[in-house]
Amino acid sequence: MIVLPYLGQAAARQELQRPVPQRHAPQRATSTDPLRDVDMRLTYRTVRVLMAVAEHPGASNREVGVASGMNDQGQISKLLSRLHRLGLIANDGVGPAKGAPNAWTLTPKGQAIHATIGGRTN
Repeated sequence: MIVLPYLGQAAARQELQRPVPQRHAPQRATSTDPLRDVDMRLTYRTVRVLMAVAEHPGASNREVGVASGMNDQGQISKLLSRLHRLGLIANDGVGPAKGAPNAWTLTPKGQAIHATIGGRTN
């Protein structure tokens, strides 16, 4: 269709008989981005809480709240619960069922995200 007006029928016929080149699918780069699988927005407060847990392993809800600058215990509790459900932090303490405070630490996934957002790894 493109060759015919410029080079004539013979050249167009030759182009039609040429084999179609094989397409090579581009290889996907393997992403090691730990944020790819996190189903939540990474907000300023979320980053502050992850950094507080990293800097103070074993901290209670109140201690994480103070370290991250969140004074509202309801907000810090909700955020910690959300991060726990996402597998970014773990409660290594006995917990409120036994009357003891929580003791939050980063999981390996949380440590990878902490390193990605500029934190240091131990």
